Amino acid sequence: VFVTSLVLSYCLGTAPANLSPDPSLDAEWEEWKINFEKTYSPDEERYRRTVWEEEEKKKIEEHNTEYQQDKMSFYVGLNEFSDMTYEEFRKICCGNLVWTGGLDYDIHEYKDLTKDNNIIPEKDQ
Repeated sequence: VFVTSLVLSYCLGTAPANLSPDPSLDAEWEEWKINFEKTYSPDEERYRRTVWEEEEKKKIEEHNTEYQQDKMSFYVGLNEFSDMTYEEFRKICCGNLVWTGGLDYDIHEYKDLTKDNNIIPEKDQ
């Protein structure tokens, strides 16, 4: 709990104070919070909204614009982690994972997975 409070205090203290949320995104922000059951203190909400709006939403829009131009092969959207910076997400979801498998193994250059009948519909990715 102490570490979480310390990290949150740091994040709140480093949130850009001069950034004001875009009022045109208020309804979308509120809908996102409801969909993912998010609640915040007023200070934390300012920080999380800034991350959501200025970092994640912009990245998603840029990526999906490239997808529409056939520069990317998939689209992305907001999820329950969209209020977190990349560093916060890695700390929570990835921990200290280190690859120890080595690099000496065969990998197929190409494999058409659609020929396997094991493909399932997409899930939360």
